[in-house]
Amino acid sequence: MDNDVFPLVSIITPSFNRQEFVSETLDSVMNQTFPHWENIIVDDGSTDSTMDIVRHYAESDSRIKLIQRSRGPKGACTCRNEGIGHSKGKYVLFLDTDDLLEPFCIEQRINVMEANPELDFAIFPSLMFRHKPNDLNLWWNIDKPISELKRQFHQDAICQGTGVLWRKDSFAQIGQWDEDLMLWQDIDLFFRAYIQNYKYKTFFELPPDLHNRRLESSLSRQDFNSRPKLQSRIIVIKRAISLINEYPTKEDVKEAKYMVAEIVSGLARTKTYREAIDLIEFSSEHGALNMRESHRLKRLVFLYRFKAYKFSFGRKLLDVINSEFIGIESTLGTIPHKMASAVK
Repeated sequence: MDNDVFPLVSIITPSFNRQEFVSETLDSVMNQTFPHWENIIVDDGSTDSTMDIVRHYAESDSRIKLIQRSRGPKGACTCRNEGIGHSKGKYVLFLDTDDLLEPFCIEQRINVMEANPELDFAIFPSLMFRHKPNDLNLWWNIDKPISELKRQFHQDAICQGTGVLWRKDSFAQIGQWDEDLMLWQDIDLFFRAYIQNYKYKTFFELPPDLHNRRLESSLSRQDFNSRPKLQSRIIVIKRAISLINEYPTKEDVKEAKYMVAEIVSGLARTKTYREAIDLIEFSSEHGALNMRESHRLKRLVFLYRFKAYKFSFGRKLLDVINSEFIGIESTLGTIPHKMASAVK
């Protein structure tokens, strides 16, 4: 099918070895009730039949365009940013090659953004699934009576990059995706948006329009506490704390202590002690930790460094520290309960 109408929405899809899912994803794009879109698939060096499958779709519909990543670093964020450079739409939607759109997704999101021209982006409801839509009966998240920034610090993220429709100009202004991060790219992006006062609104009263596939083999889940990924988490939290100090009216920087504590715990458990202490001191200097909290987290590092968790007093102290930094509303991503039990 040829579509000569200038696309209003650019769907940007990074692609790497997803031959088992990509057809289903592209079918969900082609089934949209709103026809004025383009789907730019940027392949990240697939070695399976992914590119052959995408080429077949591109040959049958000119709105689907396949390009190959032409620069480094390798990764989905580089592909997304490169896709933006090729895009023509007024709006941008990021879609992974294992997720699915409801047929009304683009139409629903366009109607919202056109009716709210003051918004830089809008957040929409989505559902999780494993094999087929609705098989988990699980929402990605719901509205709660606290700010999205506060929820993010408590690792209770309201959405992923796919749950949003951006104005392309606003996305360019915010600095696009950080291509050097190995983890938490979505978290970093939304921190920058929330803290720097980009205008947004949630529309969770609308029907869910996205199905987000839960894969245990997700790259972000692999080697979560590896050194490069821990370094990325440090970069993200330090950047957020620094930005809040530049935009102090947005949110109290003290909310960052929950994420700081989680990262410090991961650093200590992986024997990255120097970086753990550095993050504690940085957070104290920039107002995210008070003196008592800083002291508690340094004791946590001490307990791991000298293996004091093997003794009853050490396990009890870990439980005390753990309880102090459990976030509100959700414990997703905070310091794990019974930290000592994870240490063998």
